[in-house]
This record gives sequence, structure tokens and C-alpha cells, in this order.
Amino acid sequence: LQKGFLAIRKAGHLCVQTLAQPYTDYSGREKVMEVRTDAISPGLRILLVDQWIETGGTMRAAIELVERLGGVWNHHPHTLWWLVHFPTGVAAICIEGSEGGQWIQQRYKCSHCVPPRLQPHFNNHQ
Repeated sequence: LQKGFLAIRKAGHLCVQTLAQPYTDYSGREKVMEVRTDAISPGLRILLVDQWIETGGTMRAAIELVERLGGVWNHHPHTLWWLVHFPTGVAAICIEGSEGGQWIQQRYKCSHCVPPRLQPHFNNHQ
């Protein structure tokens, strides 16, 4: 892609000024993630990538960090642009049909690898 990469990390692993966001992970544990404050400038186009979105908690925290730093926002094709704006995109191997997964898919441009006919198996962890 010849584009930059920025990891959003668990708190305490970066030795620069950061912005932090608390969240609840897929196992129900309270955690904090952080990102460099100098990494995302207003207007920067962002693609958020996670290997698996189960409950959506981690991705929602990442979205919040990007939003707070001013990453570029696009509207979902089925939402009125003046009501809600969104990051350029969200990608994962699988986005489960949990409440959080559905929330992300309803509001953001998403891409994942699971065919619709197999999605129920992933949602039920089969």
C-alpha cells in the first residue's frame, strides 16, 4: 500500500506523549489503550484494522482515539452526512454479529472476509 502504519497500543508501552482511552475487552476486562498525540493530524485519512472484532469494545476505543485526534471522517452511505461522520474505514478478518459488531457495521464503512452464509457460525463460535 505504501502507506504509513501506526499501532494503537496498550497503555504504558509508548515513551512519547499519548492520548489514552479506556475500554472493556472481549473478556470483560477493563483496559486502556493509547496512541501518540503527534501521529494523527486533522484531515489524515485512516483505515482502522483489527484481526477480529468480537464485542467491538477495542475497535470503538480506537475509533474514539482517532476521532479525538481529528482523523478524516466519511459518512456511511445509508446515514445522513450532517448527522454522523465516520473514519475512512474499518477492516477485520471477521466482524461478529454482536451488539458492538453491529454498531460498527451500521455506522462505518467495513470490510471483512466472512461470507454471509458462514457469518452465523462465527457469531455462535462454531
